[in-house]
Amino acid sequence: MTRQTPLSAECSDASSDASSKNKELWYVVRSKPRQEKRAFAQLDNQGMQPFLPEVKLTRVRRGKRQQVTEPLFPGYLFVTLSNYDEQFHKIRNTFGVANLLRFGDKPATIPAELIEQLKALTDDCPAVEYLNKADTPQVGDLMEVIDGPFAGLLARIIMLDGDARCVVLLDWLQQEVRATFSYDELRRAGQ
Repeated sequence: MTRQTPLSAECSDASSDASSKNKELWYVVRSKPRQEKRAFAQLDNQGMQPFLPEVKLTRVRRGKRQQVTEPLFPGYLFVTLSNYDEQFHKIRNTFGVANLLRFGDKPATIPAELIEQLKALTDDCPAVEYLNKADTPQVGDLMEVIDGPFAGLLARIIMLDGDARCVVLLDWLQQEVRATFSYDELRRAGQ
């Protein structure tokens, strides 16, 4: 058994740092439901380097459109580890963390280049705009009425009326009838 001197330890650490920079791996952490931010804070407090990609989306809440920040991948975040074997058990016992994502005995890894691309995402990129448009009711969407005397009927949005309401066409008694509903009274057809 050879003993390392402080100088040789620094040299070996420097060479391993250079190789780890080139091959830095990120691990996928599965969080408990809706506890991504808690898991992020706890991993950060333990000195690890977590990453939680988030996007700002427009959601309809209580009949009003609101800007909210949500995880890009609900239930998942990423962490890079300096020593996987040593930190594996720390991660599993962290508040908000369910487990590390694994395939058999091997942990799921993500290359650093992909994480850098995720960090470069901005709120005005086409993917984020698509997420906003896909979730917010738009003109032409087929909706189902879930509340009131018209519950169960299908309606097509023909006009948005402010932040809380929309005008729809109902197929009622073999006629198309215009009606105004709040977003609370509607949901996407088939959901």
